[in-house]
Amino acid sequence: MAVVLGLAVPARGDTISVPSKEKAAFTVDIPSGWKPKVDSDDESVEAAQADNKAYLIAWVTKASDEKALTSDLEATLKDALSSIEGEPKMEEIEQNGSKFMVITGDGVDKREGNKVHFAVGIFETGPDQAGVVYTDVDADAPAETMKTLMGILNSIKVAKK
Repeated sequence: MAVVLGLAVPARGDTISVPSKEKAAFTVDIPSGWKPKVDSDDESVEAAQADNKAYLIAWVTKASDEKALTSDLEATLKDALSSIEGEPKMEEIEQNGSKFMVITGDGVDKREGNKVHFAVGIFETGPDQAGVVYTDVDADAPAETMKTLMGILNSIKVAKK
């Protein structure tokens, strides 16, 4: 999934600021049909494709606290997946002028019980701050779903401070 990241066409949709428009650390373009929801209390953005074949959640965390970042990541994977199959792959990529650590793998969705491909992108958004984006897509999702998801991920841009 990460290799495709740089090749995907950006999705058309609403440009959402994370964690908020007033304190934007990064932006991401999410199609309106995915019904993006901004949670100001949790300072996150969540969205899903209408047929729930793909899902995305994005937030900001302190990068200086590696333990907290690892804990956030573990909690997200535990909340989303009942199991992870095989060993996830880690890769560093550059996109829109920022370096991303991308972790990809396969697992079983906790709620639906079906196989999914997941990706987590972690990237610096400022001093002692990191953006985190988690996505999963059904293993049997149509190619168009994957294309849309890759466009969303390709649209991530760190806000200039």
